[in-house]
Amino acid sequence: MGTGVKSQTPISLQNAINTALENNRNLKNEKLKTEYSKALIKSANDIAQTGISMDYGQINSAYNDMKFGISQNISFPTVYKKQKNVYTEEWKRSLLNVSLKEYELKKAVSLTFYNILYWRDKEQLLHETLKLYTDFLNKASIRLKAGESNILEKTTASNQKSAIVIQLKQVEQELSVLKYQLQWLLNTETDFFPEDQKLFNGVSKTELSLHPAIKLLQQQKNVSEQQIALEKAKMLPGLQLAYNLNSFRGMGADDKVYSPAPQFHSVQLGVSVPIFSGGQKSRIQAAKIAESVAKNDLENTEFTLQNQLKKITNIYQTNLDIVSQYESSELKNADVITETAKKQFLAGEINYLEFVILVNQAVALKNNYADAVWKLNQSAIELEYLTLNP
Repeated sequence: MGTGVKSQTPISLQNAINTALENNRNLKNEKLKTEYSKALIKSANDIAQTGISMDYGQINSAYNDMKFGISQNISFPTVYKKQKNVYTEEWKRSLLNVSLKEYELKKAVSLTFYNILYWRDKEQLLHETLKLYTDFLNKASIRLKAGESNILEKTTASNQKSAIVIQLKQVEQELSVLKYQLQWLLNTETDFFPEDQKLFNGVSKTELSLHPAIKLLQQQKNVSEQQIALEKAKMLPGLQLAYNLNSFRGMGADDKVYSPAPQFHSVQLGVSVPIFSGGQKSRIQAAKIAESVAKNDLENTEFTLQNQLKKITNIYQTNLDIVSQYESSELKNADVITETAKKQFLAGEINYLEFVILVNQAVALKNNYADAVWKLNQSAIELEYLTLNP
């Protein structure tokens, strides 16, 4: 194994996903947003501030009197109910958004997990090849000293070894980047590396289920519908309540003389009618347009996911057939080529250049197999999360 994974701690895919769901910072932030949306529901009954006033002056006569008043404007009760419905649906939307973020996080962890396995397979193959060429470089050096070969054989062996060393450094760099990506997804300082799981296990069905993106857009449509209902409710008359306490100095209508102390009570009840309703009607129209947008977004996403499902299903089946072909014959052929080339070279039946050509052919087969397995895992993960089997 390369230096990039020597000191790492093994982890299974499921444990990696569980760790990410528990620790990921972006997901935690989305959950906080749901708490924010939930707290807003209680603000639906937001009654306007109570007005408190005091008048002093010649209110009733030439004498100075005082008047204290308390007034309250209240929207029609239906408005508060509709506002609560809007906030409730927005809270449900925030919960579904968390589900979508969880879905995206699990998919990202799965892809990163198997991408690391892919590059580890590449690294292992390069190490095996490096050992093979190192052994034969040593033999070529001995043969050159003994006069059994020429400088071309030794130079070719040295070049092959150097090329593999360079490739190993590139692979180790890829593994290092992926290691940090996995740590970021899991929000941990632990140096994890995936346990060996060559093929992604899943894809038990190939029908599009209720995808989180679809659920989220369906909920957005619900929010838009409730917003329309709220804007319409705001066209209802508002209620006005008031209470007044005032003084009256002098002779009253009942032929009694009153002191300056406030002692006369009155109440007021009224309604506020939306006579100038052009602005509110425009908000209703805007809410209807927003509903149409939400509906179109939903239909477009359903159409896109259906097409994506067909495409990924075909890609997955093709990749599965390719991997099966490699495992049934090509890998065995690669081993046969390598072993036969070794024996023939040591027996002097082929020269070193012929040996290099044959070994490179076998290595290319194994390298192509690793590529095919990675493509299969990619398509399997895409299909798995598209149909929500996890």
